Amino acid sequence: MKRRTFLIGASAAAAGATGLFPHPAIMTARAGTPAKVTLGYQTLWAGGGQIFETLRHTNILELNGLQADFKTFTFGGPLGEAAVAGSIDNIYAADAPTLRAAARIPGAKVLHRTHDQRFGIVVRNDFKGTNLADLKGQKLSGPFGTTVFPRSIRAIVAAGIKQPFKEITIVNQDVAEQAEALKAGLVDGVTTWDPTYEQLLRQKIGRELWRDPKGASGIQGLSGEWLKKNGEQGAVNFLKAWIIAIWWTSNNLGQADEWFAKTSRLEANLLKVATDADRYLRSPVKDIRTLDFTVTDAEIAESQGVLDFLQEQKLLTSRIEAASYYDRAPLTIAQKQIAAGDIPNLSKIVVTA
Repeated sequence: MKRRTFLIGASAAAAGATGLFPHPAIMTARAGTPAKVTLGYQTLWAGGGQIFETLRHTNILELNGLQADFKTFTFGGPLGEAAVAGSIDNIYAADAPTLRAAARIPGAKVLHRTHDQRFGIVVRNDFKGTNLADLKGQKLSGPFGTTVFPRSIRAIVAAGIKQPFKEITIVNQDVAEQAEALKAGLVDGVTTWDPTYEQLLRQKIGRELWRDPKGASGIQGLSGEWLKKNGEQGAVNFLKAWIIAIWWTSNNLGQADEWFAKTSRLEANLLKVATDADRYLRSPVKDIRTLDFTVTDAEIAESQGVLDFLQEQKLLTSRIEAASYYDRAPLTIAQKQIAAGDIPNLSKIVVTA
């Protein structure tokens, strides 16, 4: 185990010291058959990836009455398509791809924020420019079905390139292909995020041209079919499992990094920058009651701006009303229950695989 890794027993003991454990009758796993859920996550999106690894390798879901299968994807676009096709029950990505998928899934709802991320534009080492305006006449790639791509293009427009799709050669390219594309000189720059972002810089494949100073956040929803079958309580249980997984991961980050590094086939030391960008993973969380995954009205409005930009650029055929796909009620219930101590016994968390 590496950075900031704690013995499981020690972290559980710390939780017990907070007085969060309810009466033993409440601690017992909820009776009945576990609700089944198939979860998709991204192998090249650090931060959130470690949370899914924790859910995959511990009994946290089971303690909350859930039984999960897992499927992996390289980025949010393919994951969203899998959700639309019904092969997974969740929609997990940044705002644009999650909302685009939710708009195509009857009854789907976005429930919570997942984690914070760093993103920007990396260019070839021999690129002559020093700012975004210097991309004029160059070749830029990025996965169109992400939020990183439109947010980066909006920054390019703000820098003075008013017609980016005419003044720049823009290519739709998977994040997994970015390193080779830069090495071979097939593109001059890429819109990217961690851990690929850090890999490109660390291995001197390219250099940073621009980084969004605010970063962005992931969001997650569940399909209408799953919500109809499992109800609000099912969503509440899932959200409580997510919150517990964040708490556990922040206190056992070295282990979660190792799991995700194995899944992503990257070095674990590439992941520190990504987790340092997250408000809860950058240091151990002592009190689980302090965790808040609410998506604010301001964040929803910002997401609407990204969707509107995609429509203006003809990358989205019709307007998506972002606010209509959010349901914050289950998270409100989950966080209130956690604050009241209505959670499974955290000392019962064990590594299962």
